[in-house]
Amino acid sequence: MRKYWPSSLRGPRRLVLLIVTGALLLGGLALWSRPRFAQSQNPLITTPVLALEGLAANSLYYNGVAREWLLRQRPDLLAAADRAGDEERLRAFGQAVVNPKLFRQLDRQLRFDVLLLVGDPTQYRALLDHLMETKDFTLRYVDHTSFVFARGATEPWTPAALQSIRTRLTGAPRRDVATFLALTGAKLLAIRRATEGNALLDEAVALDPRIPEAWSGRALYHMERGEWAPALASADRALSLEKAHLGALSVKTQIFYATKRFNEAYALSQQLLARLPDDPNILFKHAQIAHEAHAYKAEIEVLRKLIALAEKNERPTTGYRLYLAQAYTSAGQAQPAIEAFRQVLTDPTLPADQREFASDSLQRIKSRSGL
Repeated sequence: MRKYWPSSLRGPRRLVLLIVTGALLLGGLALWSRPRFAQSQNPLITTPVLALEGLAANSLYYNGVAREWLLRQRPDLLAAADRAGDEERLRAFGQAVVNPKLFRQLDRQLRFDVLLLVGDPTQYRALLDHLMETKDFTLRYVDHTSFVFARGATEPWTPAALQSIRTRLTGAPRRDVATFLALTGAKLLAIRRATEGNALLDEAVALDPRIPEAWSGRALYHMERGEWAPALASADRALSLEKAHLGALSVKTQIFYATKRFNEAYALSQQLLARLPDDPNILFKHAQIAHEAHAYKAEIEVLRKLIALAEKNERPTTGYRLYLAQAYTSAGQAQPAIEAFRQVLTDPTLPADQREFASDSLQRIKSRSGL
């Protein structure tokens, strides 16, 4: 069967199709490390205790990872429904990190005064970007584990606030302090404070150059500036310190993707997928890379898995289905492409331009295939 890949699907237009209800927003090229602290025994490094101990809130929003720490260390901050594990509420809280519209619905109902985001920023990238753009919540606290935002706060966070935390680490091993600096620097990169973040990464490297997170963060800093050679060198340095370091593998994959070295990006992406087979961020990026590497069978398999995961978590699937329809088109599978485009068109919330795109594509495939 011929491959149906209409010229109208090529180029930038395809890249913006992710902006559809239910699609997972990755926030550009940032894929971050999930740090391991096996070499530290210091709870100030291995847990979000520093972020939690001074936290005060009347109505707290938190991401899913934060709940277990709140239950252990600050159950007083949780509403009764949170402590009881209300499934509907917990599901909504969990979904809001990738769906700012849902977050705003929750905020209208519960009027949050404080937001706590713990862990890997890729897991709440969409919400973090939304908060940075809307500015009705002010950043009040950052450390290597967490962000805290407060509604209408008059005193925003400044780097000087890190001094009190660093005082708490007086006497800690150099590696612990360097890890704190590296991961905090990476957090600052996530909120577009690149200069301050890079300064902490440089300090971490000077303190202990054996910290892979510091080099991985440096790679990300250079990558976001389009400085490909130092970005790749930093990623390779991190991998020389820890062969399978997830953050460095992620950044190196993104570097290859951004510089159109798609086959190399695909090989690294396969390694990431093997390590994190159910991570939506990794899955979606692998689908994008697979498409550019013309590995359409792999792209289709991954998109089908993303749809299944979204359905399981009761999230919309239209964005993924639109990509799936195009993947079938690229693979020359006309009938599945037609069915996928038809399913996309059943979504009443589909924006007008996307509806036109899907409808035109459907008619073109039907005409050329005779189906």
